[in-house]
Amino acid sequence: MTCTKQTYNIKAKKPYLFIGSKVRGAFGYALKEEVCINPSFECKGCFAAKECLFYKFYEEQNTTHEYRLDFKLHSDKYKFSILLFGDAKKHKEVVHKAMLDSLKEYSYIDFKEKEKKLKIKQKSKIIKIAFLTPLRIKKQNRFATKDIELLDILLSIHKRYLDLQKLPYERVKLNTNYKIISKNLRYQELTRRSNKQNTKMHLGGLMGELIVNNVNEEIYKLLKIGEVIGVGKSTVFGLGKIKVEDLG
Repeated sequence: MTCTKQTYNIKAKKPYLFIGSKVRGAFGYALKEEVCINPSFECKGCFAAKECLFYKFYEEQNTTHEYRLDFKLHSDKYKFSILLFGDAKKHKEVVHKAMLDSLKEYSYIDFKEKEKKLKIKQKSKIIKIAFLTPLRIKKQNRFATKDIELLDILLSIHKRYLDLQKLPYERVKLNTNYKIISKNLRYQELTRRSNKQNTKMHLGGLMGELIVNNVNEEIYKLLKIGEVIGVGKSTVFGLGKIKVEDLG
């Protein structure tokens, strides 16, 4: 699996703890200005919707979007990345131009781009999984607020990976002989104002860490894929960021 990673390091103080909403909102306005060919500037019923990058990134419903934001939640730096997957990689120049337009108020921006190819080599059967931005996964039609099972995380990654690869869904059988050694999770609330819906949206989820023993190759691979593509809902805002650490 490959992706294009574009990183923007802005010489300015980080404006908020959670910059995902600000970055995605400003980028959306700039992207629509860049690609829209409809004189009405309306997405509903647009003749070009199927070919429109803005529509695919922002308006298309019930789909796995082929990009996500990536940043550190607790950081003083105004630095973030956008990761492009699948067909979205073909539009990296347009994405970059629109992102620069969205950041034109800033005088200095350091930009780096690289193509990432996922290489996985398991070093340990004991790992730590850190949830670096809120993880939003539904259990029984409600977002988990107190606890989450490792199996739910693995199934979420599996489905998201198949969607991004445009592969048909197939059930995955996972060896569940792993053992949770320790679990330290907390609920982190995040909110954003949606101008489109004229309401405050809640984007909270679980943060913290799990330490797991007896992790086999299949589970390890899925978790490392999750490091790249994100886990759960709202990854386009930068949520569902995980880090896998080998403990020996």
